[in-house]
Amino acid sequence: MNVSIAIMYIFLSGVVFIMDNYYETLEISPRARTSVITAAYKALMKEYHPDNGGDSKIAQRINEARDILLDAEKRKRYDHKREDVSGKVIGNYRVLELIAQGGFGKTYKGEQIHLGAPVCIKHAHYVSPQDEEILLKEASAIWDLRHFSIPTMRDVLKLDDGSIALVMSYVPGPTLEQVIDKVGKLDPEHVCWITERVLNALKYLHYNGVVHGDVKPQNIIVQPQTHMVVIVDYGLSAIRPSADSENHGYTPFFASPEQERGGVIVPESDFYSLAMTMIYALGGDVATRRVPSGVNDELCDFIKRLLVYNVLSRPSWHKEDLCDTIQRLRLNLFGRASSDMKPIEGLEEVTKNVRSRRL
Repeated sequence: MNVSIAIMYIFLSGVVFIMDNYYETLEISPRARTSVITAAYKALMKEYHPDNGGDSKIAQRINEARDILLDAEKRKRYDHKREDVSGKVIGNYRVLELIAQGGFGKTYKGEQIHLGAPVCIKHAHYVSPQDEEILLKEASAIWDLRHFSIPTMRDVLKLDDGSIALVMSYVPGPTLEQVIDKVGKLDPEHVCWITERVLNALKYLHYNGVVHGDVKPQNIIVQPQTHMVVIVDYGLSAIRPSADSENHGYTPFFASPEQERGGVIVPESDFYSLAMTMIYALGGDVATRRVPSGVNDELCDFIKRLLVYNVLSRPSWHKEDLCDTIQRLRLNLFGRASSDMKPIEGLEEVTKNVRSRRL
């Protein structure tokens, strides 16, 4: 058996640090259980123990790996150092600061080292082969797409330790969830212009065969100074879904009924999730799907049309252009089809302090 003595070269402030990759030393996954670590250690030591004619330096490194990875506290500290890429250079990108942390890893603000241009780096450490497949599918979903409300995928990197990093355009601004947390429910006119921007992006995605699959307040970045929005996180997206397409999961309350049942998602599934997001933004109850009292009947009717349980009974692009529908609704309700840059009261502080959002 050939043992891989992996070295991770980490460039920080112009100095090269060397960190042993103990997982590759034992030829195991970072997700390995203690029983797997023990079995791998025993198998390798049979070959590399000096008493068996093996290499003493390799045997010493195998012992070091076992000592670290079988001690819960030592492994936790080691994993933290190994996973944190802040201040390091990966590929042609320098990692600057942590933005957020999620199930697939951490998201950082970074910069292209030659241009100094900002980027968003999603580092997927500690993932299974199945998780890695989802991340690569996320990259492929938007690889060739160019739209002002969709992040641009710039690169996919395979790091020395085998982990994946997605590099995307950096999108500043708070999420819709952060906006609501700060200011409370939104004025219906704000909800309507945000909805129209999201529909515009969904129209482009759907036309190009991509169903987002996870439209929710956490995945909508709001840029209040320009009244633009960006839809992020394409990990649950479906590309040209068919009857045998896989369902990779869903977010409770915001997912459509067909998605919760494990069925195939379609463009109309995104409409359902958008309607739930509108209820959330208006200050309604997503658990009971109730729009708060006082919301105009015409706007309530628009939301209800998207919330129909039967996917075939919801609006669809080939029957109706929902972008035109919401624009007419805005004209009827507010006397204008443009936002006129109406400020979101109370958002100044969160806009100033928020750095960005995971993509």
